[in-house]
Amino acid sequence: MELRQLRTFVAVAELRHFARAASRCNLSQPAVSQQIALLEAEIGTKLLNRARRVSLTVAGDVFLEEARRILGACDRANERMQEVARGAVGRIRLGATATPGLYLLPALLARYRSEHEGYDLRFEIGSSHAIAERVAHNDLDMGIVAGAMPSGELQARGLSRDEFVMIAPSDSRWARARVVKPNQLAAETWLLREEGSDTRRQLAGWWHRLRLAPKRTMTFDNPDAVKRAVMAGLGIAMVSRLTVDEELASGRVALVRIKSGLPTRAFFVVDHPHKHHGAACRAMLQLLERTFPTHAAS
Repeated sequence: MELRQLRTFVAVAELRHFARAASRCNLSQPAVSQQIALLEAEIGTKLLNRARRVSLTVAGDVFLEEARRILGACDRANERMQEVARGAVGRIRLGATATPGLYLLPALLARYRSEHEGYDLRFEIGSSHAIAERVAHNDLDMGIVAGAMPSGELQARGLSRDEFVMIAPSDSRWARARVVKPNQLAAETWLLREEGSDTRRQLAGWWHRLRLAPKRTMTFDNPDAVKRAVMAGLGIAMVSRLTVDEELASGRVALVRIKSGLPTRAFFVVDHPHKHHGAACRAMLQLLERTFPTHAAS
C-alpha cells in the first residue's frame, strides 16, 4: 500500500469522479483506475462502485476515514520535519555528573530554555560512567563531566577549570590553623564521595602521592550530602570549590589551608564524534561556548 494510492483513492472518493480525480492528482485517468485497482487487490475488497456515478462501498466508506487519518499524520510529520530543518523545533538530551549538574549548569539551562522555548530540553544527572555509556549509545546527545575522559570512543571539549578545597566544621581547630600539613589530618574522619565519582578518584590520587592512609571514613553519594555532613561536625572533606562557595562566604564551613596544595581538574562537554547534531544541540554548544569562551575553544 502506497501513499500515492491513498491520495488517489481519497480524491476519487471525495470528487466521485475518475476524470476530476485524475486532474487533481496530476495523473491520467487510466493511471487513476490502475492505482484504485491495485489498492482494492491488496485490501481484498471493493472500495468503489463504478456505475453511472462513482460511489463508496461500505468498505470504501470505512477505508476513506482511515486513509484521511493516515494522510493527515503523514502531512503533520512532513510539516514537523520542515520545522526541524528550519530550526524552529528540536530536542536535546543532556546529561551531567553531579558537580557540574548541580552547580555549573542550572543557570545556563534556564537561559537556554528562555532563549529556545520551542526546543525540548531533557536533562539528567548520573555517574561519569553512566553518562559516557548513554552518550556512546545515543541515549543522550551530549554530557558534561568532571575530570578524566570517561570513554575512549567519545570526543571531549574543555569547558572550565575546577579547583578542590579542604573544608572542616567552622568551629574545628583546623579552621583556625594558618597552614596545615596533610599528614596532620590522617587521624581525622574523612567524608568521601561515592566510588566512581571523579572527586573520589582525585582524593585517592592525592592520598597516594602524599602517602596518606586515613583510617576513618564515611561515604556519601552526592556533593550536597558531603558538605551537610561537614556542617554537622562529622569530619573533613575535599570538595569542589564550586559546591561550597556560599557556605564558605556565610561561615557555615571553614577552609583548611593545606601546605602542599590540592588537585585541580577540568569540566568537559563530551559527545560522539559521528553524532549529527540538530538545531537544539547546536544551540546548546553555542551557548556553552559563549558562557565558557576561553576553555570551550581549547
